Amino acid sequence: MSEYSKLFDQALILNNIDAKNRQDLFSQVATVLKREGYVEDTYLDALNKREDEFPTGVITEYLPIALPHANPVNVKKPFIAVVQLNNPVHVLQMGLNEDEETQTFFFLGIVKETQDLQVRTCLESFQEYSQEG
Repeated sequence: MSEYSKLFDQALILNNIDAKNRQDLFSQVATVLKREGYVEDTYLDALNKREDEFPTGVITEYLPIALPHANPVNVKKPFIAVVQLNNPVHVLQMGLNEDEETQTFFFLGIVKETQDLQVRTCLESFQEYSQEG
């Protein structure tokens, strides 16, 4: 098993998700992550707080995405959760705080030991996905 594949779990690939807004989406994803043993009880609050302070929306050449994550203390084991919504929700763009709508989220469960690997994996996966689309 490659070090990349350890970050993905079939249970964390969520398609056709209905969410009213960002907070509803985060709650749904946090519930799955907690049930699967990936996050602490503090994760949802930490995730929303971090997104409020440092938005993670990114508009790329191919599609808008978001890379939400919480501080490592809220994560039990590393993961990348891929979430596709049925309808877009509003997020803010990273560094710009401008409005963005997206249906594609990569939730990063960052722990100190694997943070470089996770970010690199996510970006490489996204580039491959974008070029196929």
